This record gives sequence, structure tokens and C-alpha cells, in this order.
Amino acid sequence: MLRPPGSASGRLTSAVLGFVLVMTMTMGAFQVIALAIVADDLTDDLGMTALLFGAVATANTVVGALFAPRSGRVTDLIGPKPSVVLVMVIASIGMFITAAANSAWILFVSCAFSGLCQGWCNPATNKLIAERVPPGNRGTLTGIKQSGVQLGGFLAGATLPTIASASSWRTGLVVYAIAAAATAVIALVFLGPDGPRDTGSTAEQTRAQDGALPRAIWLLTIYALLMGTVVGGTGRFLPLFAENQLGMSNFAAGMVSALLGGLAIATRILWGGLSESQVRPSLALAIQAALAACALGLMLLAVPIGSGMLWVMAAVGSLGLNSWNSVAMLAVITGVPTALAGRASGVVVFGFMTGLSIGGVFPGLIEELTGRYDLAWATLLVLALVSSVLATGNKELGRIEESPSNG
Repeated sequence: MLRPPGSASGRLTSAVLGFVLVMTMTMGAFQVIALAIVADDLTDDLGMTALLFGAVATANTVVGALFAPRSGRVTDLIGPKPSVVLVMVIASIGMFITAAANSAWILFVSCAFSGLCQGWCNPATNKLIAERVPPGNRGTLTGIKQSGVQLGGFLAGATLPTIASASSWRTGLVVYAIAAAATAVIALVFLGPDGPRDTGSTAEQTRAQDGALPRAIWLLTIYALLMGTVVGGTGRFLPLFAENQLGMSNFAAGMVSALLGGLAIATRILWGGLSESQVRPSLALAIQAALAACALGLMLLAVPIGSGMLWVMAAVGSLGLNSWNSVAMLAVITGVPTALAGRASGVVVFGFMTGLSIGGVFPGLIEELTGRYDLAWATLLVLALVSSVLATGNKELGRIEESPSNG
């Protein structure tokens, strides 16, 4: 647990913990975000086609999805502190290799390697919160750390084009590789040691060894799969839809995406706090999925009404489409015994990243076949509604804290 917050050591511990949590999430997903920002320069430099570049990005997500369940088991075995340090080390090495890449195949290998930290960052940070943060403080902190992905997108968009213009895209990746390595050192030096791995009850240890997870976690995994598909399809193809079908400029389309991601920094923190103290996780997730469906409905309306609907969609989407992760991760932290936090996180992340992989190609396939995105948005809208119904029925989610056996 955290030291008393009033003491100097307690404030330092809290600050270091918060910094490490945010940076682990930021850097865990940073490489694939960064590559999208520098895509034009990178593909020209390495002579890559758009199809090959898409395959490189997909490799990162697929490896992350496949590794996520295993990373949860590793986190439960070695503890959260070594796990977050390893996430940062992998992220740093991956970006250094990418910066030195002289062929598409080296880039492919580096992105696949970085997929390990993409699949590990949530189990590691969830376990860290479960072990070190007392109930009552977990919701807001979970929302803050989940906003790290959006922070990474903001930092990449704000800095990498400038660095690339002044030097090269390779220099930009080196800068962030150094930042990841520095964070690993900070975590190693200033983050206190983990608690002993055998402090749980006998029942907890047996359950952890057997890998038995509550039914609520498996339902949450299905929810994450469906919502991951919705998020992956919407996020990757929103700018193309805005430009190609609605006639928006490249700048305006980018600003819609930026608004959606930027607002999600605040809404993830908001939902994290609400779902711990005022709204049941199952109800919060149901509301968020319903809001995601509303956002997709606004995208459908943008075709006959006009591109102005996308600005409204960004506001609505930030409340559901891009913020449910904080509630889902908090539900894992509070919904299983601490000894299982890493493993349960890995299973849910597997569902989410599998959905991202599916969603990342589905709208493009529909557009290829029909020349429009309408059918894709309608399908994703239905998936969001199904997710809402699924969450509504998952009433046991997050209830383990009513029992004294947790932690």
C-alpha cells in the first residue's frame, strides 16, 4: 500500500507511482502510434507500400493480443515492479531497433517485438494498483493511467512532426526510446519493492495456481472483444471516412480524431472515479457502450446531414467509445483477488486487442466492396448495443471487494 500521503516520503511514493503508471501505458502503446504519425516519411525512406505498412502495424497488435494472457501470468509470478520495468525496457529496445531499421523486415520485427509491451502494459499496471493502492483511491488513478495511451497520441502528434522536420523520424523515435529507458530506471530506483508473493490466503493461492477466473471476467472479455472491434474500426478509419466520403480536409479530419482522443483523457479519469464510488462497473460499461452506439449513429447521420455531425460524435464518443477501458481495467482490479489481477487483466486485454485487430481491417474491407462505410458503421453500432446488453447482465463484476479476502 501507499505510505501516508501527508508525509514527504508518501508524496514522493505517490508521485513516482503515478508517473510510472502513466508512462508505462504511454510507452507500452507508443510505437504503433508514433509510426502512424511519421508514416509518410517512414514509408518513403524504407520504400514501403501502404499495404505493407498496415501489416507492420497489425503485427504489433496481434503479438500484443497473443502475449497478453501470458504476460498476466508472468506479472502474477514476478510481481508488478519488475513487470513495469520490463515493459519500459522492451519499449525502449523496440524503438531503438525501429530507429535503426533499414528495411521493412527489420521494421516488422521491431514492431512485433514491441507488441510484447503493448500486451503487457495493462496487466503490469493493474497489478501495481491492486497491490499498492487502497480501495477508494483506485478508480481515479486507474483512469489517470488509462489516459496514458491518449497522452502518447498527443505527444506523438505534437512533437514527432517537428522533430522529423528538424532532423528525421529516426531521431524522434530515439528521443522516446531514451524516455522509456529513463522511466525504467526511475521505476527501478524509486519505486519501492513489491510485497511478498505468498501473502494471499490459501484459497487465493490455489485459485491462482488453477487459473480459475470468475464468470464476470470472461463476460468482460467478450465485452472487450466486441468494443475493441468497435474502437479499432472507428479509430483507424474515421479520418479516411471524413476525407473520402464527407469531403473534409486532411487537417479537419485530423482535428476530429484529435478531439476524440483529447477529450478521452478527461473522460477516462472521470469514469474511473465514478465507477469506483458512485456507479456499478456493469452499469457504467453498459452506458459507455450505449454512448458508443450513439456516436456511430452520428457517423451514419453525417452522410445525409453533413460533416458537422462528426464534431458532436467526437464529444459523445469520448464519453463511451474511448473511455470504457478505464472502467474495464478498474473492474478487473476490484473484481478478482489481488493474486489473480495480472492473469485476469491479460485475458481481458487479449479480448480487447483481438477486437482491435478485427476492427482495424473490417471497415476497410467493407469500403473496398461497397465504396462506402455505412454498412461498417451500422455493423459496429449493433456490436456496441450487444456490448451494452452484455454489460447490463454482468452484475457480479467488481464485487470481490465486498469480501475481506481481496489483497
